[in-house]
Amino acid sequence: MIKRALLTAVLVSVTLAGSASAAKELPACAVTEATQAKPPDDPNADPFGYGPWQINQDRTIWATWGMDRLKAGPKGNKVLWIRPAGTQLTVSGRRLDATAPPMKAILPCCYPTGFQASGLNFPTAGCWRVDALAGTNKLTFVTLVEAEAKRPE
Repeated sequence: MIKRALLTAVLVSVTLAGSASAAKELPACAVTEATQAKPPDDPNADPFGYGPWQINQDRTIWATWGMDRLKAGPKGNKVLWIRPAGTQLTVSGRRLDATAPPMKAILPCCYPTGFQASGLNFPTAGCWRVDALAGTNKLTFVTLVEAEAKRPE
């Protein structure tokens, strides 16, 4: 009876230790929840409609299109931004859960009104913080980037 109790205690300890080390290997990513909202209309674009958006507190910077299913790899991700008209948009990103090269933002020139198309390229899958700046306005959010799907050979 004592041997059985001792064996059970050892098994529980090993199981808990294994769970703790697994948790350390796979940290949780505190993803910023998207907001269902409709951004202001832009005279040079079709209405954007309601959808999941990352929005800053004063509602001057918005980001959407696949923000909940971003992929790592060279193909990149199309992201639509809304920012104050006439401001220069800059976007940067860094991985939070491991060391990785920075995210690369491709921001084409010369969008005169509020909307701005972009490409975001994440070099690795993982938990990423994205920072956008337009004028004095800032949007920061955390997102989980998935591995790029491998094509069958």
